[in-house]
Amino acid sequence: MKHEHTIDAAMRLLDDQASEWGIGLGPEQLGLLRQYADSLANYTAANVIGTREPQRIVLDHILDSLSCLTLGGEQWQGNLLDVGSGGGLPGIPLAVAQAELSVTLLESIEKKVVFLQKVRDDLSLTNLTIHSGRAEEAGRKRTFRDAYDVAVSRALAALPVVVEYCAPFVQEGGWVLAMKGRLEQDELIAGEKAARKLQAELHEVTQVRLMPELEQKHRQIVVFRKTGPTPTGYPRRIGLAKKRPLGTQTRGEP
Repeated sequence: MKHEHTIDAAMRLLDDQASEWGIGLGPEQLGLLRQYADSLANYTAANVIGTREPQRIVLDHILDSLSCLTLGGEQWQGNLLDVGSGGGLPGIPLAVAQAELSVTLLESIEKKVVFLQKVRDDLSLTNLTIHSGRAEEAGRKRTFRDAYDVAVSRALAALPVVVEYCAPFVQEGGWVLAMKGRLEQDELIAGEKAARKLQAELHEVTQVRLMPELEQKHRQIVVFRKTGPTPTGYPRRIGLAKKRPLGTQTRGEP
């Protein structure tokens, strides 16, 4: 009963905060998000998320994922790639909230891919596709490269690494969204430099506004606009984006 009470309260807060953001979630969507939260809390075949506490899953992870939609724009009617999706965050909440958005989850760990496939089937998400693979390899494939309106990552890596992982997937005029907690100025500057190498530019850093009940959370979204096709040589081979981050040293170039 305690579990039920906790998740019910968290779902009410999620609905209230989503409404404050201008995101309308109907009963069916709220039901699907709750079902997804239960899946994250109860799945035992793999560690797909760092917590099994229902309130944290709903407010720290699912609600946080929905904060992308505060940016608005026509991109939410196109196609989106969630890079390094893990347990499906932010891609699955976005697919639930935006039925007209075509969402692809990219994940390299096979046990997590199995979980994502199960959730897709359990929730009957027809706008959700799952691909098993690494960003460095998928970003060189014709079907993925310069193909998406939006590429997003959440709590994946330092900003220069995120940019190199995500930007090659985005078509000219599209968007790279890096969901971050606290962001130091040095990391932002390095991310800007990395973006320029990948034919992208910093568009804005958006602070996510939260209700008083949630104000202790510090969340922001770093938004890059793709200005041209991905240059030859990017993304670099596996491991180099983290070992030699673009924008931090001259050796970071291919």
